[in-house]
Amino acid sequence: MSEALSRVFRDNPGLRSYVLDDQGRLRTHIVIYVDGRPVRDRIALADPVGEGAEIHVMQALSGG
Repeated sequence: MSEALSRVFRDNPGLRSYVLDDQGRLRTHIVIYVDGRPVRDRIALADPVGEGAEIHVMQALSGG
C-alpha cells in the first residue's frame, strides 16, 4: 500500500497531507479499500496491493 500511495503522491503532492499525518500514518478521517477490503495496517501501510488492484481512498463519515 505504501508504494502505491507514493506513486500517487508523486503526481499529486498536495494529496499527501490530506491522506497521511506528519508521521506518515493514515489519518483517522480517511479510509482506504483495496479490492473492496479495508486496509488493516493504518500505521506502516504494509497491506499488499496486487497488480491491477482497485484502490479507493475516501473520507470517513460519521453522524446521526
